[in-house]
Amino acid sequence: MDTKEQSLMNYYNSKLMDNTFDEKDVYAFLQLIRNRSKEIRCINELTEFVVQRGQYTGFIKDYLFEMRKRFEGLGKTKTALRIEDVFSFKEMRNGINKALEDWQLKGLTNEQMNDFVTCLISIMQQIPIMDDDREIGKLFFSISNKQIILMAEIEVYQNVFKKTNAVFPVLTTNNSYLDIKKQDRFDTPYLFTDKVIEIISHSGKLEIMIPE
Repeated sequence: MDTKEQSLMNYYNSKLMDNTFDEKDVYAFLQLIRNRSKEIRCINELTEFVVQRGQYTGFIKDYLFEMRKRFEGLGKTKTALRIEDVFSFKEMRNGINKALEDWQLKGLTNEQMNDFVTCLISIMQQIPIMDDDREIGKLFFSISNKQIILMAEIEVYQNVFKKTNAVFPVLTTNNSYLDIKKQDRFDTPYLFTDKVIEIISHSGKLEIMIPE
């Protein structure tokens, strides 16, 4: 690494350690480690997805289309539909900390990683899900009493003539930011389809800005 690259890395790492980072810092940080984390699948794929957005064609898109296929198969087989995040919190934490270790820097705590993933979810909101040149879905920021969730909404065909939308979580982390009233006993998340959420840092804590 050159001296300037190391200087930038030290800058963003200090923001991570001091809990003064926001979603813009996470976006820049991912691009900074992009070329040095290609062997860490979750970091590489998340970074490429964030940067390329609707033009991305890697593992995460494969995951979204696999989930679409499973929803379309509901009722046709006896197989239960099990939904898991595209990458677990543990896998992402280990990936980020491996990248930091390679730079001889201290890793993130679970609380810092929770903030990091919350910013990541905000960055990934509104990314379209494309099938060739046609938009068939989109990713949205959602929040429940207990969780921050990157939610996918994607069209599925139950048969040749009947089309509907499936909604499912892609990434999740803990909601330690907003005290939100549960919508129901299932704690169904609030889905922000028309509003763009922003994550800012204020006095060493993340704040979720929801437009009026």
